[in-house]
Amino acid sequence: MSETSRVLLVDDDELTLQMLEATLEDDYKISSVTSGSEALARCAAETFDLIVLDVDMPGLDGYETCRQLKANHASAEIPVIFHSARTSIDERLQGYAAGGADYLPKPFDAGELIAKIGLVLSNRAKQQELSGQLEETLNAVLSTADMMGEAGVVLEFQRQLGTCADYPDVAQAVFDALQRYSLEGCVRIQGRAELFAGNGRGPCSALENSILDHLISQKEGQRIRPLGPHTGFAYGSVVLFVRNLRMDRGGIEMDRNESERMGRAIDNVAMLVEGAIVRVAALDTELATRDLADVRHLVSMTRGALTDISARSQAQRMEILRAFEELTEEVELSFVKLGLTDDQENFLSNIIKKQAAKVMGSLDQSQEVEQFLGRVIHKLNQHG
Repeated sequence: MSETSRVLLVDDDELTLQMLEATLEDDYKISSVTSGSEALARCAAETFDLIVLDVDMPGLDGYETCRQLKANHASAEIPVIFHSARTSIDERLQGYAAGGADYLPKPFDAGELIAKIGLVLSNRAKQQELSGQLEETLNAVLSTADMMGEAGVVLEFQRQLGTCADYPDVAQAVFDALQRYSLEGCVRIQGRAELFAGNGRGPCSALENSILDHLISQKEGQRIRPLGPHTGFAYGSVVLFVRNLRMDRGGIEMDRNESERMGRAIDNVAMLVEGAIVRVAALDTELATRDLADVRHLVSMTRGALTDISARSQAQRMEILRAFEELTEEVELSFVKLGLTDDQENFLSNIIKKQAAKVMGSLDQSQEVEQFLGRVIHKLNQHG
């Protein structure tokens, strides 16, 4: 988060503007206006890094203001965080369709506002770093798109899936296929290895994540769902949201050929998602196989270590027994040579008996440990 980032606040309520300014003025260079038309004029004359935009305003509302900002090349890349008391999924979808990066409820929480701005600015910086590479890749994809029919896109996607080594590779294959259909969207992949969520430019925005959460939260059964003029595909481990792909085309005027093209596109995208699920399952199986091999190696090492410990314990027990036998023999011989009295011999014998009891107790404990290790080794041999 940079202290020099310029943030434009747009709200027709002066008190709300004052509260927003007080929250952000220590970290950002703040400008504020009270209408959508003023916001368009300021963005035409100045450069901003982010806009916090009220939805409900007289004249141009927030959605229309955002659409006009995105239609202007000079302001198209400025991320917009909508600010509204209306936060239903339909409202968030309108914000997403207009080009918003996130949606902040009213009344706002200062911590949430600061966190959302920091995340949006961070994602924008990452996207700018990758913009050169992405533009080159997009040009390469678009140059080959005209040579491939709709079926060819699916076949090329299946071929590309075979080279995918992880979830981000699978997601990129989906985005490449969508681009060949002149579509775009965002995807979330949840498998054994990790959780991945992104769009064709980088990580999902907070608004995109909220839409994917909505798709996941719906009841099982309907895998393909309309979301206004968009379509969601919820297939368990893979959830995809495709922008401007209509399922419900009966209530709008649309050329018959275009309507049929969209219908085929929905079927083709569904096949893309199904192919992605198969590849994710294969990657998960490969990971499980590697994990099982690691466990077997660990069991083998443990079995070897326990066997070695058991052998050492047995050798130590035998050594102690030999030492005790030698001590007893030497003491008995010393009785004859030293000419000790009966009391002295009894005194020494008692000392030897006490030490012998300690030694035997230690040997008994050692034997119990050895028996336990033997049982463990037996079980490992059964499962190894």
